[in-house]
Amino acid sequence: MAEFSESLDSLWAVQKHDREIVRAQESIAKAERDIAAAQKKLDDAQTDLDARRETARKLHSEHKELEAELQRLDARVKQLEAQGTEAGMEAATKQRAHIDELEMKGLDLITAVATAEGEVEASEAALAGHQSAFEAVEKAAQEVVRTAEAAIEAQQNARAGAIEHVVPELLQVYDEVNARHPGKALCHIDGEFCAGCQAELRQQLIVQVKARAEILRCPNCLRILDV
Repeated sequence: MAEFSESLDSLWAVQKHDREIVRAQESIAKAERDIAAAQKKLDDAQTDLDARRETARKLHSEHKELEAELQRLDARVKQLEAQGTEAGMEAATKQRAHIDELEMKGLDLITAVATAEGEVEASEAALAGHQSAFEAVEKAAQEVVRTAEAAIEAQQNARAGAIEHVVPELLQVYDEVNARHPGKALCHIDGEFCAGCQAELRQQLIVQVKARAEILRCPNCLRILDV
């Protein structure tokens, strides 16, 4: 009985190390989530910039094509006017009306191009900001990971020493439960309840737990019980 009771005492020390390991693992997981979130913002900013650049490119191309069409029409008007005929002059007048319409469209395109270029510049600035933010998050997260990994190694080494004082059968059950409830496999009884899940315990089980002579588990959460 004394050996088992002492094993329970040592098991609390093991669980203390496991809790620190879990805490460090959670820090690593959070750091990885922070990096992923910052990376997504950076990727979204790059996607936005690419889309705005494509819009600006299309507008530039459309304006260039319009200018080429205006030059072609202007040359055609000159040819018609050079004919010196009434039909030629009438056709030239119609062409000039079309040119006027295209020139108005050209003015609208110039405005659209200027707006698109401004949006590209704003998007480039936003991307640069997200890049800086990502680098800062990544640097901080890498430091968190390094610290956490060092803590895990230290706790694992300390744990290795602590488990030497736990009887094998108890340690085997603890490891199984710890896989299900990391860092919380061993818990106290709280009055008539399991402190882990708050399930009500039978009086006979409570008496047995207080004796600290055998492995006893909560019927509900399966944690190992101790006083």
